[in-house]
Amino acid sequence: MKNIALLLWGVAVLSCTSQRIEQQQLPKADGRYDSEFPQQSVSDELANLSTTVKKLDCLVFYMTYVFLPDNKLDPAKLTERELNEYAIGNDVTNESVTGTAIVVYYDGEQVGMLTCAHVVDFPDTLFRFYPEGGLQSFSVKLKQQNFVAGLPEGGEVEVVASDARKDIALLKKTLSTHAPAPAVLNYPIGKTRDLEWGTVVYTMGYPLGNLMVTRAVVSKSENNGKGMFLTDALFNHGISGSPVLALRDGVPNFEWVGMASSASSKSIRYLKPGEGTSLLLSPRSPYSGEVFVDMNKSVNYGVTYSVRIEDVIRFLSSNSKIIRAKGFDQELFFK
Repeated sequence: MKNIALLLWGVAVLSCTSQRIEQQQLPKADGRYDSEFPQQSVSDELANLSTTVKKLDCLVFYMTYVFLPDNKLDPAKLTERELNEYAIGNDVTNESVTGTAIVVYYDGEQVGMLTCAHVVDFPDTLFRFYPEGGLQSFSVKLKQQNFVAGLPEGGEVEVVASDARKDIALLKKTLSTHAPAPAVLNYPIGKTRDLEWGTVVYTMGYPLGNLMVTRAVVSKSENNGKGMFLTDALFNHGISGSPVLALRDGVPNFEWVGMASSASSKSIRYLKPGEGTSLLLSPRSPYSGEVFVDMNKSVNYGVTYSVRIEDVIRFLSSNSKIIRAKGFDQELFFK
């Protein structure tokens, strides 16, 4: 009997201890965004989020004219006659950018997607100058193709509205009525003013063309010079336009608080040999050919800027006239 009593006492102690540990681990509902990692799985919610983000590829073609040094051409007054007379050659060149688009609208026919403006905004003209100041080349945009992978009936889309300063753009794709309905991001709209030091956020997009999710924490920086909030997300090319979500009082209470925009970077200038140089040239052997200056941007990983969700809402409101003219119903966004 004594042994049985001791056994029952031990079971009761372990049960109480387990309950106390469980109570200590579960965060209390306080109405704030969570700064602790969730105690429950977020996999199902992230799987749902993954169906609403798409890979965005933008390709633009330019006709580029090249000129000899020491020319006196005025870029502001170039004429077709001058292009034909002074250009020593011309060629079609292209540039491409990859980003992420978020499906935020579907009315049975039209799909609306948000992304960052810098992904889809390409200048109509480009000028390059010689070090001495003369015009080296002039490029004029011929056409631009914006393609969103994973949309029914082909993925070429139209840019409806864009705000370069806030880095927000709205895209449009029209589908036939029998096309499969795309999933729409319909999480509640959050409040970035409620983000705190250490708030945990999730970002999902297409860095380097791969669908990935990353978890980061917020830094409550009020004066970063961009009007955006900062996280330590490991940003890489292609993640621009990805949704940023925060949890308020645990799973599954995700709220949409922003859109990943850009990372801190630094420009590195370096010398490189001219075109046609043998690839078999030893790295330590002497080189006496032509040398050119080139530039490469290096990402400072772990310093990521995100557009505030309030700016996204204001963007849709301020462009409501254009948006309605394109056939959108303002009430159906995020539904």
